[in-house]
Amino acid sequence: MKIAIQGFEASFHSIAARSLYGNSAELLFCKNFKEVFSSLENNNCDQAVVAIENSLYGSINQVYDLLIKHDLSITGEVYEQVGLHLLAAKGANLHSITDVYSQAPALGESEVFLDTYLPDAERHEHPDTALAAKEVAAWGLSTHAAIASEAAASYYHLEVISRSIETHHQNYTRFISLSKTNKVGNAANKTSLTFRTADTPGSLYAVLGLFANHSINLTKLESRPIIGEAWRYMYYIDFNQGVTHINTKQVLNELPKYATEIRILGSYQVGIFEKS
Repeated sequence: MKIAIQGFEASFHSIAARSLYGNSAELLFCKNFKEVFSSLENNNCDQAVVAIENSLYGSINQVYDLLIKHDLSITGEVYEQVGLHLLAAKGANLHSITDVYSQAPALGESEVFLDTYLPDAERHEHPDTALAAKEVAAWGLSTHAAIASEAAASYYHLEVISRSIETHHQNYTRFISLSKTNKVGNAANKTSLTFRTADTPGSLYAVLGLFANHSINLTKLESRPIIGEAWRYMYYIDFNQGVTHINTKQVLNELPKYATEIRILGSYQVGIFEKS
């Protein structure tokens, strides 16, 4: 099975893909999220895995927009703890490091450590944590370091100079798996869908009340602007119930009274929390 991801081997996306599909899965490395979605839509891979939100930084808006644009289904999810480590070539140490490379969010999340222990080191943004580790390994310089996963240290034969340098240790990223087919298993206990409401007072309230009246817990509510319609919004929700549950069926039967353009993005099993 071939899985499309954004990034390289030993990136957090690759770790999430392995958690969902196992170590035998073949990974298709893509430059960005747009390429991941296109690869799946064009049958260049069997499934895809993308990050959709982070517990500290919130939603990844580009992924939400791509979900609305493409006719793909969410089939699963996993939550990966983002553990960040300072990696460098053999022989390097904190005193030798003059340049640090990583993805912008990783640099930001490591700011307290960098300000304290490497205040004079220059910080360089990279599109991917694993790519930063790969290039630091290729350079082989004791002055250059990357911030990446422990898996990246092992894969690119780098040493861990400092462990767990992230400021917030309860930092999780939610990854979703995508497919061109919408197969709902018996274990599905979470559903994602999008809809629009009328531009009238109380329309969103009516939709949310419908879920409350059927004892369905919403775990996420996100509004996204509708391209080409200024100040109009589409809503994305997650709730803890599968589409085969009687309460969900009742909600879906009544929802068209209050909403339009209803689209079920996927019904799947609630993800587990993994440590990177």
